[in-house]
Amino acid sequence: MKKLLIGTSLLITCTQINANSFEGVITAQAKEWGVNQCLQEIKKMDGYLNENAGPNGAWSFSSSDNPSERLFSALNIRKYNDGTWGYATLSIAPGTDGRCDSTLMQMVTFPDKSCNALRETGYKDYEYKGDIAGKSIYESGSTKAVLEELNGGCISIRYEALYPSPI
Repeated sequence: MKKLLIGTSLLITCTQINANSFEGVITAQAKEWGVNQCLQEIKKMDGYLNENAGPNGAWSFSSSDNPSERLFSALNIRKYNDGTWGYATLSIAPGTDGRCDSTLMQMVTFPDKSCNALRETGYKDYEYKGDIAGKSIYESGSTKAVLEELNGGCISIRYEALYPSPI
């Protein structure tokens, strides 16, 4: 599976992962918190972030008062085989229609690749949508991205909100 699955909406990607077969660290932590209303959606996102992953871990949060009725959030950290690191924040909560809504922000380091090179390869299907605070924003479907130069390398920051979260 590609590091970022760039150019493909998370919604489409998550529907391709078998949520019943993978339970990673985020799913285990959700269970420890007592979250069960959005557990299938959490498993799906956990699989997207960590299935077939190298070293990874998470730090999760939920309300101790009615955790299944409240926001569940996790910070996921993962090292890729090429030595780069990925950081993701995942938040899932029950929506107004009984289904769960989520957001996912991913930040991946590319220490040996310039943002121009990354833009021409992995982000070639993204459209320029404007600037925020002097940073160019790109979009593909419901996914937004910012590419940040850092000492000759690049940091990719992707954000997506899903209404509802895929199950």
